[in-house]
Amino acid sequence: MTDTVDRLSVWAGLVAPVLSMCGVLFATVASPRFAWTEHALSELGAASGPVATELTRLTFNGGLIGGGLVSLGFGYALLRAARNRVELTGIGLFGLTAASMVLIGVFPTPRPVHFVVAVAFFVALSLAMWTYGAGNLLAGDRTRGGATIGLGGLNAAVWTVWGLTGEFVRPGIALPEIVGAAALAAWLVGTAIFVRARPRLRQ
Repeated sequence: MTDTVDRLSVWAGLVAPVLSMCGVLFATVASPRFAWTEHALSELGAASGPVATELTRLTFNGGLIGGGLVSLGFGYALLRAARNRVELTGIGLFGLTAASMVLIGVFPTPRPVHFVVAVAFFVALSLAMWTYGAGNLLAGDRTRGGATIGLGGLNAAVWTVWGLTGEFVRPGIALPEIVGAAALAAWLVGTAIFVRARPRLRQ
């Protein structure tokens, strides 16, 4: 039973980014007016507006909700593979990241809470990766720790550059948004593969 749960949890880490990224990218293609340099990704899931349609709302919001919930399922495998308290703290922050992703889809723009949960998602994303990566380093896993910290830094860097080069809420914000989403997707896939390969999860 435990082995089955372990495997399902690892698969959750692989499936979650597929659900979220495919949902987002499909919505960008399905929208008749969406432009990367003019809109925010959240406009694809908006209750109304020139970018969103019934199809984009379904795929964008559904992809985030489904991807976030499945990501939470990956938490079990992460906990089983944790080697120190710093990694455990990073896993907790990852849980906040996944929960924020779900809430972005549950509360689409222009609901006031949408902005709050969107900011929480990108902030928690970097904090989770920095903390979990630091735990990797403490466990002697330098390559994986460095890569994880680097992905968190990439997300933080694009938002820092974005904020320093103009008004924060302006056309084209979809560009830094997709970088952060891609960083999370890459981390999920890489971490799921690593966790699956650990002997502890094959016992």
